[in-house]
Amino acid sequence: MDRFRLPTALPVLRSQRLALRTMDEQDAAALLEIYGDPLVMRYTDEDPFPDLATIGDMLRSVRSLLATGESLEWAIVLRDGDALIGTCGLHSFDRMSDAAEVGCLLRRSAWGKGYMSEAVGLLMDFARNELHLKRLKAEVAFENARAQSLFKRLGYRRTRSGMLGIDLSGSARAA
Repeated sequence: MDRFRLPTALPVLRSQRLALRTMDEQDAAALLEIYGDPLVMRYTDEDPFPDLATIGDMLRSVRSLLATGESLEWAIVLRDGDALIGTCGLHSFDRMSDAAEVGCLLRRSAWGKGYMSEAVGLLMDFARNELHLKRLKAEVAFENARAQSLFKRLGYRRTRSGMLGIDLSGSARAA
């Protein structure tokens, strides 16, 4: 029996400045600005996406992985104007330990404004309060100082496996 149940449709998650919502085809151009940028993709295990057709493949994969309960992937949008500035999600669910991995990318023009901290905070709250996960982890390259700093500010610590992790089973994070 499943220890937690994943949604088959993503809820909209909101903070003061952001909303996390489902991605769709109308987002393709904005997604290409993110996934096609070599600096944004530098620390991922993928090459920058070359074209809109690749974004279309990605969107189909995101929908399929949601339907099968393998991944939850949101668009990060600004609440005033709905501009898509990034993506974030939960994947690699481990049902035995009630854990998942966090992944995120942010448009370069949005770096340094605290948006990703806000977005990952929403994910952490959702993972704890709605999915009842006990632990989150993030695979962050040692050279990626910005992401290392982000996750450490949010309370993640280096684990024996080399990943960053946080225990969600304690008291609720301050909103």
